[in-house]
Amino acid sequence: MGTHSKTERLLLIVTIWEAVLVALVSPLSATGPLAGLRVADWLGLDEAGRVGRIVMLYHSLAVPFVAALVYLVLDLFPVAERRAEVVRSTVTAGYVLTSLGGIGFAYLGGGWIAHGLFLVGLSLVFYAGAVLAVGLVPWRVGGADDPRSYGSAVERWALWLTVLYTLITAAIGGATASFFGNGFEAFLAEDVLRVEHNLGHKAIIAHLHAMLMLIDIVILIIVGRTFRLDGTPYRVAMWLTIVGGAVATFATWSVMVIEFAHKIINVGVFLLLIGGGTVAVQGLARLIRERQTEGVSGLRALLTDPVRFGMLFELLFVNVVVTAPGLSVAFNLEMYRQPEYLEVERAIAVGHWHVLATLSAVIVLFLVVDRLRVRGWLRRLVGWGVLVGSSLAFIFVQFYMLRRPGEDPGWTIPFIDAGVALFLVALAIFLGVQLARLLNRRREEAR
Repeated sequence: MGTHSKTERLLLIVTIWEAVLVALVSPLSATGPLAGLRVADWLGLDEAGRVGRIVMLYHSLAVPFVAALVYLVLDLFPVAERRAEVVRSTVTAGYVLTSLGGIGFAYLGGGWIAHGLFLVGLSLVFYAGAVLAVGLVPWRVGGADDPRSYGSAVERWALWLTVLYTLITAAIGGATASFFGNGFEAFLAEDVLRVEHNLGHKAIIAHLHAMLMLIDIVILIIVGRTFRLDGTPYRVAMWLTIVGGAVATFATWSVMVIEFAHKIINVGVFLLLIGGGTVAVQGLARLIRERQTEGVSGLRALLTDPVRFGMLFELLFVNVVVTAPGLSVAFNLEMYRQPEYLEVERAIAVGHWHVLATLSAVIVLFLVVDRLRVRGWLRRLVGWGVLVGSSLAFIFVQFYMLRRPGEDPGWTIPFIDAGVALFLVALAIFLGVQLARLLNRRREEAR
């Protein structure tokens, strides 16, 4: 099996894996649309273990997501095939064990054996990341015959540094969690908004914020690579990514011991946003030029391919549904810290990063669809279905979060549910068709 074909199968499998996990755990939510099924009661899930279950669930979903990014990086950047194969096999085994162990321990009564498998999976993924970092060292590029050897050195430096920061951030989370039951208890960041944070709280919060930011930086670099961006604007964007990523990451780590570092994070994030906007604008210009060669111009040139347009749209839309609301809260922090705003502040703390994480997932899904070379009606269906559905949900989540105390946000729920439903239906059709095509090819190959 060729490397490209292997990458496509791995990407399809991990996407199906994530979709199945989401489908399995959706009925377990106490507040979701499927709560009426009372599956949680049937499984005997009590309130005492809720926080731990959520933490395990986050990791069970996030690690396969990271694996998908690893597959894309290996597909786009020159890494020695022998080392790349080690990374692929290790990260695949790692995400499978992490998800099975995490879900099994948290929800299915798998006991401590399942928890052990969860830890083994995380360890394998960390090892794969370390091998990947060695393979991506920017001063060693592929041979002239490697089609992935194009691009600027600054792009490779940006990716390599981000991978290094990610490994360190993962180690911070793992080191802190190793004290579980010995001075450290599981918690959710939104539950400790107004309490004095100890070192364990600060370390986990730093881990959460830095990991999501670093994942998004990798996504940004992959998008730029997918569009084969180059030239001075792109190099400037990558330099902004390097500087902004370093400032924001080191400041996030420093929050554990230096409270003032919170303000420095904003400087790094600002640089990252400029870099992301530059990539988006340059990508849109590239997309228009590509379509003009096919006789399509203007706005229609962008809208003919909702998948590629969607990647770039989300890089700009993030400022509407994440950056702007975040700034609004920051500028009115004293108001949101009033006692009557506690429930609102908690909703913002939960919703804000969930929107960012889901928006990131939308971009990666589009990258996967594009890499699988999906064409025709299926590309348009998954492109517009996911883009419109997620955008609808993101917009009305803002009204749900940014409400006045005592105001009933229930009117937003039907719109959010409709957006999520459209997203999931488009995803289900896409995965169903792709799986059927894969099985048909396997049958033909077996003949």
